[in-house]
Amino acid sequence: MSGLAELTAKPADALLGLMTAYREDARQDKIDLGVGIYKDDTGATPVMSAVAKAEALILQRQETKAYEGPRGNADFCAAIEAFIFGAGAPEIVAGHTASFTTPGGCGALFLGVGLMKRMGAKAVWVSRPTWPNHSKLVQTQGLALKEYRYAEDGQLAFAAMLEDLETAEAGDGVILQGPCHNPTGIDLSVEQFAQVAGVAKARGLIVMLDVAYHGFAHGLAEDMAGVRTFLSVAPEAMISYSCSKNFGLYRERTGCFVLKGAEPRAVAAASTHIAELARTSYSMPPAHGSAIVATILGDAALRAEWESELTDMRERMVGLRKGLADALVAKTGSNRLGQLSHQNGMFSQLPVTAAAAEAMRTEDGLYLPGSGRINIAGLKAADTARVAEIVAKHL
Repeated sequence: MSGLAELTAKPADALLGLMTAYREDARQDKIDLGVGIYKDDTGATPVMSAVAKAEALILQRQETKAYEGPRGNADFCAAIEAFIFGAGAPEIVAGHTASFTTPGGCGALFLGVGLMKRMGAKAVWVSRPTWPNHSKLVQTQGLALKEYRYAEDGQLAFAAMLEDLETAEAGDGVILQGPCHNPTGIDLSVEQFAQVAGVAKARGLIVMLDVAYHGFAHGLAEDMAGVRTFLSVAPEAMISYSCSKNFGLYRERTGCFVLKGAEPRAVAAASTHIAELARTSYSMPPAHGSAIVATILGDAALRAEWESELTDMRERMVGLRKGLADALVAKTGSNRLGQLSHQNGMFSQLPVTAAAAEAMRTEDGLYLPGSGRINIAGLKAADTARVAEIVAKHL
């Protein structure tokens, strides 16, 4: 008997299945609010002009396709560390940090969960709700999955979150999202980041901050304030950083794993474990995306152009949020969904059932997953009223 015959098929990824169904739908008025990528008002996901210019420079200057080594692009890593801690931060100067280029944010999350396991973690806590891949990454590494309450009825459940984390065992891992929480768009305040850091420090928890939407909430500096506050309190932490959204580098798989430790000696030792985890999974990181980011951030004119484009993207999403929130309030006659305008980033979670989400797709051509998560950046301004009408009908 074939060994393959012993395998049973795994359930299809719900979001990938939604993408396929959308592509095969012949209706001209279909709307996709499921897939988590930024789109402009024509429905396209354009290459940022700063990215295109950086790629042209890279092609002119590139002399080799040799491996860059396990850490990848050192200039890229340095730039991401500066984003996180601030340029010339004491942690960086004193050798309390280490960083590795990774295949996207998922590669960084993989390294972080793997390092948690080597540090003795038996369980990892994720928010309820969270991005589904957080849970899958924990489970595929053989660690127990636990959840801390985060959002309930469209509101931050902060007291419940702290209550849950107070029950975590010393050495447990925690994945804590940075700005623009996925899927809710509901963020911690700077003061709340400090409180969570205090709990983590007191209980000896191993925390990884997932920063995937930097610049999409309020601005580059503003969005990192909570993360920096956490890092100023916690003596040790990990950071997963993704460039997929804010640089539009989805297919280039550009991420960075960053570690902060209390002692340079411990950071150096941990770096050998990170390098081994990388070597035995993807071996060497991809180079093109990190070269793009390093080129942009190392050139004043390109950086200014990128920041301007990022501002335009953020402001478009803020406008779409307000427009949809206002339309939903008008259609439902309730202020309940007006809270969408106070959330951040690409995502929000509508209070709909999986059956309602399915009905929206089949009856009205509005695509969103059963969780009710919608991609604000997938909305066209001209479709706002129709989306509100469809959603209101199925609440």
